[in-house]
Amino acid sequence: MAESTHKSSDIPNFDTYPSTPPEQLLDTRSAERSALEQRAAELGAAAGRIALIMRETKENVENLAQHGIYDRVIGLAENARIRTESLRRRTGARVQELTHAVQDKAAELTYQAREKTTELGRQARSNYYRVRLKANQTVREYPVQTALAAGAAGFLLGVALRIRRASRAH
Repeated sequence: MAESTHKSSDIPNFDTYPSTPPEQLLDTRSAERSALEQRAAELGAAAGRIALIMRETKENVENLAQHGIYDRVIGLAENARIRTESLRRRTGARVQELTHAVQDKAAELTYQAREKTTELGRQARSNYYRVRLKANQTVREYPVQTALAAGAAGFLLGVALRIRRASRAH
């Protein structure tokens, strides 16, 4: 069995050292960066700027707590919250008013529709009765003409039905 060697941080481990880098990596000044490397460098710089801006913003906000501006911002936020709540309550009340107005108008229109329907029904029954009386009177006064008119109407109806049946058959 192989004997284990003593490992310590002051003794280098040569197994992890890389081999000699390629020649193009040795002379980085003369070689131009690829488009991917340039984009990565730009993104890294942008990320660094964003981190710096965030750090400065955090410090500025923490400093606001030490000044009167912080109290003013808190006051404005509280005022905005109060106004929002008031507006919400007023809007809710207005919505209820409009809902009741719409319900009242719907009830009124329903009542008017029922009244109109009842009136039209009465008129239809009255007109039907008058037409029936007039037809009976016409049959009594002109019995031959009525029979001929009924026969002609029946004949025309039969012709129309035949024509329709023939056109549907094709």
